[in-house]
Amino acid sequence: MWQSLVVGLIVLVATTYAAWALVPAGTRLRIASRFYAWTRGAGRPAWLGRIAAAVERSARARMGGCSDCSAASPPPSTSSSRRAARD
Repeated sequence: MWQSLVVGLIVLVATTYAAWALVPAGTRLRIASRFYAWTRGAGRPAWLGRIAAAVERSARARMGGCSDCSAASPPPSTSSSRRAARD
C-alpha cells in the first residue's frame, strides 16, 4: 500500500515538473507571483512563504531573454595604448 503512495507521489512530482518546464516563461512567472501573493495572506505558515519566494525567484531566473545571449554582450573595449598607436 505505501509503495503505491510513494509511486503516486513520484508521478505527481514528475508531472508537475514537466508541466512547469513546458509552460511559457511569462505564464510561469504569473503563476509564481500569484502563488507568492496567496502565501502572504493571514494565517499562512512561514515555510510556505519561503517556498513561494523560491519558486518566484526561480521563475524570474529562467526568464532568459537577450541579456543571456552572447550577441547582447558589449563589444570588447580597446586599450588606450592601441588607440594611441592608431592615432
